[in-house]
Amino acid sequence: MEDAEQLNSFLVDVFGRINKIEERAMAGGLGSAVSITEIHIIEKIGDRDPERMSEVAGVTLATLTVACDKLVAKGLVRRVRSQEDRRVVNIMLTDKGRAAYEYHKDFHERMIASLVDTLSPEQTALLAQSLEKLQDFFRHEEAAVEGETNG
Repeated sequence: MEDAEQLNSFLVDVFGRINKIEERAMAGGLGSAVSITEIHIIEKIGDRDPERMSEVAGVTLATLTVACDKLVAKGLVRRVRSQEDRRVVNIMLTDKGRAAYEYHKDFHERMIASLVDTLSPEQTALLAQSLEKLQDFFRHEEAAVEGETNG
């Protein structure tokens, strides 16, 4: 059971540190505070810029609307009406938002490189398989919680 406790402690610590580092690094690079939710919304928009608000995955439309209002105020995101359908509002990154997106992407690339550079291909594959199982657990738990709140 000692290994399980150590793994739990490690995961809690790592997730907390990643979030803190991302928030601090982004705030330092942007000159203003950015929440972890806002960082990940920037990431999702940057991956598919421009994007309809309803198509940004991972958060509710209400959460996205509030976060986008804040990101617009911070000069990171702008809303643009679709030329094809004027009823549709797309969100896209500003130049400052694109810089934040690239900074965040670079952080993740450096984080992963620092890990896999020290592992053999077999160790990397085993780590990926283990983390995939953890991701499946999170998806299952998330679906269960969403089922409780929607049902």
